[in-house]
Amino acid sequence: MKILFAIAPDRFLDQEYTVPKSLFEEKGIACITASTIKGTCYGMHGEIVETDMSFDDVNTADYDGIVVVGGIGCQDYLWRCEKLIDIVNKFGNEGKVTAAICLAPAIIAEAGLLAGKNATILDTPASRRLMTLDKAVLVNEPVVISGKIITARMPQDSKAFAEAVVANL
Repeated sequence: MKILFAIAPDRFLDQEYTVPKSLFEEKGIACITASTIKGTCYGMHGEIVETDMSFDDVNTADYDGIVVVGGIGCQDYLWRCEKLIDIVNKFGNEGKVTAAICLAPAIIAEAGLLAGKNATILDTPASRRLMTLDKAVLVNEPVVISGKIITARMPQDSKAFAEAVVANL
């Protein structure tokens, strides 16, 4: 099994990447990381990640699911990243696990996958507006599973989020 992580090139939320990645690797799941760039990406709390590829090089057929990591960089770099939105749309339409945490569920909404479905997100005026515009049904729960779509609220939910992803692979 293989999971694609999508992170912002700057200010992704470290724990939302490291906690799921560690759990997946413990379970024997290969983890590949992509961003808007191939190279060095920086977490909000000091994590430094060398990505395996840029979004331009992603072939969804190579993966069993995608995990989009939040953080303030997610809003700044990924919310309007058409390439990532297209990738997320493909994962969802192929019936693969499509997961996002913190501010990242907005990308699943932008991909057209949350209309009429329960989801959660870190509640800010901007994130609430985006989710509402894309017709997601907001639920105030740590982790929400709607079929193969998994959303989580905040860094403290990283372990439960990762466990939900593993259970749905």
